[in-house]
Amino acid sequence: MDEKIFNLIERLAPEALEIMNNRYQVLKQVFYNQPIGRRQLTRNIGCTERVVRSEVDILKSRGVLQTTSAGIYLTAYGEEMLRDFAGLVPWLFNTQLLGEKLKERFGLSDVIVVPGNTDQDLFAQEDLSRAGAEYLRKILYPGCIVAVTGGTTLAGVAKMIREGVDARDIFVVPARGGLGEEVETQAGNIAAKIARAIGAQYRLLHIPDSLEASTAEALKKDIHISEVVKTIRSADILIHGIGPAEEMAYRRGLSPAEVDFLQKNDARGEALRYYFDKDGKIIFEIPGIGIEIDDFTHIGTKVAVAGGSSKAAAIEAVLRSGQENVLITDEGAAQKIIYGKDD
Repeated sequence: MDEKIFNLIERLAPEALEIMNNRYQVLKQVFYNQPIGRRQLTRNIGCTERVVRSEVDILKSRGVLQTTSAGIYLTAYGEEMLRDFAGLVPWLFNTQLLGEKLKERFGLSDVIVVPGNTDQDLFAQEDLSRAGAEYLRKILYPGCIVAVTGGTTLAGVAKMIREGVDARDIFVVPARGGLGEEVETQAGNIAAKIARAIGAQYRLLHIPDSLEASTAEALKKDIHISEVVKTIRSADILIHGIGPAEEMAYRRGLSPAEVDFLQKNDARGEALRYYFDKDGKIIFEIPGIGIEIDDFTHIGTKVAVAGGSSKAAAIEAVLRSGQENVLITDEGAAQKIIYGKDD
């Protein structure tokens, strides 16, 4: 649905948008909390019990919801409808304007802005991950190689990815080694989860992410590692997270001298072991094995998935590098980047 049609509905039948909003909120709350009782659903949405009861009854009559003694569930048809509705969300919540501004400012080919602020709203984080998962499914094509990084947001993408594509000749690989954090958020585990969900093949890189330069160079000569690295560096699609520079420095165990260097040089954001200043210039790099900045030129689609107003400066720094072409973020980060405020 384009902007003209949505504007027409807003002028002629604004109540239709309110109804759509109410039903979307019901679907989303049931999806994330099922089975959920009607009273809890009412509290979560903030509507009256009468409105929620009416909406639940209508959605039940249309095969979208089902109720049992345990609570309310989405049917398979309801889950499909919620996924399809995702394309209308930017227009319904007016986040498409933020997306257009981000596209124009950073020369991006595509931007998705989900409602809310992931710093404050757990469901916004879920929506961000789901948007990333759906976008990834949309851009897959036969024979492509997909590289993914680690982190909480990408772990959410792996959790939300669903089957339904012919992915037998698709490869999913970690963009780099493991960061040494929880297994669930390591790039290798995320790559394997995505591959298993869509029926793709995968290769893993069983090495740490941060290495001494000499160690990294020595490992690259190992025939088994070099074959995997060759596949990784041939990626057609890259999907990755972005983190605040200082936070990532501590997570990666950088030395006090290195942290001090980042602070003195006003490092703002980190992605794929590279630290960027406010102008998008790479000012520091952690030695490691995997995708290198030189590989970005031949990767057709580079998708950054990151949200939260606290990450706005980091996201902006990475976008200013000019390396990205797709951003999936939330309203909190977008507002902060565009207008310098959270809301």
